[in-house]
Amino acid sequence: MARLIALDMPASKTFVDLVQHAWSNGDAVLPIDQRLRPAGKKILLDVMAPSEIIPTASTLPNGRPMQDGDALVIASSGSTGSPKGIIHTHSSILSGAKASASRLQLSASDHWLVCIPVSHVGGFSVIARALHTGAALTLLPAFDVAAVQEAAKNGATHTSLVATALSRIDTSLFKSILLGGSSAPDNLPSNVVTTYGMTETGGGVVYNGEPLDNVEIKIVDGERIS
Repeated sequence: MARLIALDMPASKTFVDLVQHAWSNGDAVLPIDQRLRPAGKKILLDVMAPSEIIPTASTLPNGRPMQDGDALVIASSGSTGSPKGIIHTHSSILSGAKASASRLQLSASDHWLVCIPVSHVGGFSVIARALHTGAALTLLPAFDVAAVQEAAKNGATHTSLVATALSRIDTSLFKSILLGGSSAPDNLPSNVVTTYGMTETGGGVVYNGEPLDNVEIKIVDGERIS
């Protein structure tokens, strides 16, 4: 039976290796937000009920069984403030990566930089895109202006950011920057792609106002729903 493995660590090569190891065993992963205090992590773990926590290698009783094909659980407070787990399957993750790769014309020659939390779908999606296309991947444990710009100078061509982070870097260092998380500022550089999505949609499914391939949009009470 598939298990849920909690990964309590920042973004790193080890994190990606552990994700791939869990997937090869048929298990799903739950990235833990490193900004949470111990009490917050305990609440999250109690609600999500993983079977194991890494790197402590703690095996927990009464772990939540997962369905075959489940790959990722992202914690989201939604509108209630209480943590809930949004489950994504290997199929949904692959579909999102394919659609993004098609729209951005991604290839193995690209180099992705992760500098936003991998406990959020926007950060984890960067990993998924790189794995799908075979692109190089650099991971930072947290956003840092100097480290981000150094990564770009060392070959990183693509990244995902939120607006506050975008305003702090030299955007011209990247070939393409996906921007999400909040309303986009005015007068964006041409290499910045605004994205709209939710944890439930697996991240951005609308780029620069246009739905990705195989994404349907409808307007309900004046709001776009995907």
